Amino acid sequence: MMSLFSHPHFRLHHALGGSAVIFFIVLLYATSLYEIFSVGSEYSWEDFKQDDYLHQVIAFSFGQAFLSAVLSLFIGLLFGRAFFYQRFPGKAFIQRLFSLTFVLPSLLVIFGLLGIYGTAGWFSRFIHWLGIDWNPTIYGLTGILIAHLFFNIPLAARMTQQGLQAIPSEQHRLAAQLNIRGWQFFRLIELPYLKSQLLPALVLIFMLCFTSFAIVLALGGGPQNSTLEVAIYQAIFFEFDLPKAALFALIQFVCCFVLFALSQFFAKTPETLVTQQTIWFTPPSSAVKIFHIFILIFVCLFIFMPLIHIVVEGLTASEWLSVWQDPQLWKALVYSLSMAPTSGVFAIVFSFFLLLLSRQLQWLHFPMLATLIQTGGMMILAIPTLILTVGLFLFLQNTDLTPLHLFGMVVLCNALSAMPFVMRILNIPMTHTLQYYEKLCLSLGIKGWQRFKLIEYPLLKAPLKYAFALATTLSLGDFTAIALFGRPDFTSLPHLLYQQIGQYRSQEAAVTALILLSLCIGLFLLIERNKVKDD
Repeated sequence: MMSLFSHPHFRLHHALGGSAVIFFIVLLYATSLYEIFSVGSEYSWEDFKQDDYLHQVIAFSFGQAFLSAVLSLFIGLLFGRAFFYQRFPGKAFIQRLFSLTFVLPSLLVIFGLLGIYGTAGWFSRFIHWLGIDWNPTIYGLTGILIAHLFFNIPLAARMTQQGLQAIPSEQHRLAAQLNIRGWQFFRLIELPYLKSQLLPALVLIFMLCFTSFAIVLALGGGPQNSTLEVAIYQAIFFEFDLPKAALFALIQFVCCFVLFALSQFFAKTPETLVTQQTIWFTPPSSAVKIFHIFILIFVCLFIFMPLIHIVVEGLTASEWLSVWQDPQLWKALVYSLSMAPTSGVFAIVFSFFLLLLSRQLQWLHFPMLATLIQTGGMMILAIPTLILTVGLFLFLQNTDLTPLHLFGMVVLCNALSAMPFVMRILNIPMTHTLQYYEKLCLSLGIKGWQRFKLIEYPLLKAPLKYAFALATTLSLGDFTAIALFGRPDFTSLPHLLYQQIGQYRSQEAAVTALILLSLCIGLFLLIERNKVKDD
């Protein structure tokens, strides 16, 4: 370690900035986890073994996550193959729209799904129009699976396309010469390339569904369909049983830590680095083409109809003007538009200082330390935002919090939850900047603010905008932190939308949902614009 500090090219201000971020994050999570461990320890092992409700919650958490992951991967695989092998107008546009699902708030999608699959939704009315006496319900496991499929089919489809894109054209030509088709083609040609994508996709989707909060809270339909995160929320707000909430949070932390370790183990780099713009392949047969078209239409309708419902309901709401006169809406709008960009800025600053330290250690030939710092930043994924929020809630339960305090805590929680994504975006561009210009900066004595202004910022401008827009969009739609700290004098658009949906104020919810969707689409367009520049 002494050789590191005595190195002539070691920059103390980079080390101080990155170390301060590490110290702050470790202190924050250690405080939160300590509170959870302290309160949760009031439950003994015997209490755990005798708590049938806890066993049911754990079983349902794993069960719904497994079903969601398997169905998402299966349908995503079918759609990804159909999308890859079929050429049609608007293909690139649909690909971009599917990317929108990643940044859409869960409660916004839930409102759209209720309008399609709810008791009085489009699907129910269509069934009754056909003369079928059946009243479908979206609440319970069915609704949870539908919502998870909405978010995760596009992810599975994209990873499927990445695997298919890696297959060289020569293998397609060889398969055509040997007349390898159908199942044999999938088994011999496609599956070896897809395996590097499908298993990590399954683990990732499972983890996302296991930590799902807003979806299960809104569509679960009761305690019998609760996951660990929802049980934590219910134990705090409905039972005010803090030891029970802490125990659930502790179990959730252990499960997520194990799942994160599995996701890191399976997230291996594909063996091939082939990236071809155009791949030659044999056109599918007529029967396969018909099946592909059916899959494309079915999935596109499934994804786009809830969004269309939001737009239609929002524009045709009878109480449009009166909703805009509601002071609660303006309060939620102001808080959302203040918290989201502030969270984005903090996520950028934290990630930038961590990566400055990491890349400097890499340059000075301390790769283990550099990797440890980056892994530490990504470890935030192993501790869901709800765990951090519950720990802070327990720590501050006897403190009289003002809206300004709540603002700071929600901003901080949202910034930390967006950090892993920001680090992934900035890591490679910042590393390249160091590799290309480090020696030049050392020879000319350019450092500090001058280096950032003259060298770093012009090269990192596009990825920084992309990362900021993504972090802001994710923070704009986050419901986890505000669910615990929200109150009448401190709210946000997702928090307000949840209250309106729960109180069956459909007209007001339609306007709120349309506003939230418009903001997300605007930020999404900024993301795509800067992503193209970055590419």
